[in-house]
Amino acid sequence: MRNSTLKLILILSLITAGSASLAQDSLNIFHTSKPPIPKDTFWNRVTVGGNIGFQFGTVTGIMLSPEIRVKTFDQLYVGIGFTYQYFRYKDYYWDTKNNQYLDFSSNVYGGRLYLRYYLRSIFSNWLGNIFAHAEYEYLAYIEPYHYDPYGKIIDPYNNTLAEGKNVVSYNSLLIGAGYSQPIGGRVFMDILILFNLNNSYYSPYTNPVFRIGVGVGL
Repeated sequence: MRNSTLKLILILSLITAGSASLAQDSLNIFHTSKPPIPKDTFWNRVTVGGNIGFQFGTVTGIMLSPEIRVKTFDQLYVGIGFTYQYFRYKDYYWDTKNNQYLDFSSNVYGGRLYLRYYLRSIFSNWLGNIFAHAEYEYLAYIEPYHYDPYGKIIDPYNNTLAEGKNVVSYNSLLIGAGYSQPIGGRVFMDILILFNLNNSYYSPYTNPVFRIGVGVGL
């Protein structure tokens, strides 16, 4: 009887130990851990992409601007880009000799440097995709006419012009805001609305300026 009791206790002990082991294994199966945080390297903070700008109406403008930007600290990015534009002003000049309006069109080349700050450090929802944008841009283009006091062409500012190309350099200071929409993976789309603070006679823009861009994180 005593031997039978000892055997029963031993069997129950083995069963209990096995059940505890299975329970521990079950906990390990369903235990999850946070994925490792990727290393913060320079290339992880680099984004390449570009903007497409457009404007239609009395002034027609198309802009292509590839760019590269780097995250510096917090949510502040520094970017640099190359700019190509085509613009056309309908009925911009008046030809007093032939009594007719003349359009003005030109190809524009230049570059830009900008700062962009996202609100991700303030908001953890979709509001974090909103950003502020400030940009300096240099452009150069060619006018088909140059100033001449005896010229027969008149521009909208009543300047008298004559045929002959004139190279124009122009500096713009644009500020505004935008929204970055993730598309998939590290691909995103930016939508911007900007205002040129240096909007003058030679400006190729009319406010507001709209841009749509696509970027890819490296």
